[in-house]
Amino acid sequence: MEETPFPALNTREFITKWHSVVEEHLVVELAHILRDLAAAEPGGLELGAEQSAGLARHVAYALQVAGSANGGVQAALQYLQQALAIRQEVPESS
Repeated sequence: MEETPFPALNTREFITKWHSVVEEHLVVELAHILRDLAAAEPGGLELGAEQSAGLARHVAYALQVAGSANGGVQAALQYLQQALAIRQEVPESS
């Protein structure tokens, strides 16, 4: 079910909604790129849509961390390592 869009109450809310829409678009685009990139590698992997979307969200966030004033590549790698550690702790749902 699609939620009914409500107009932004102020500029801050508008910008927040705008950033959310842009981020979702970029994550979808990145998911396609990651899926194609994984398949193009020698002995390539066939990632499903759910897998590539999950990876894309992590990579997109890592890129944001890397580009932030207090971030950088090392901070982005640390985020990815933490995301992996948390994912490995959480059992897969059946």
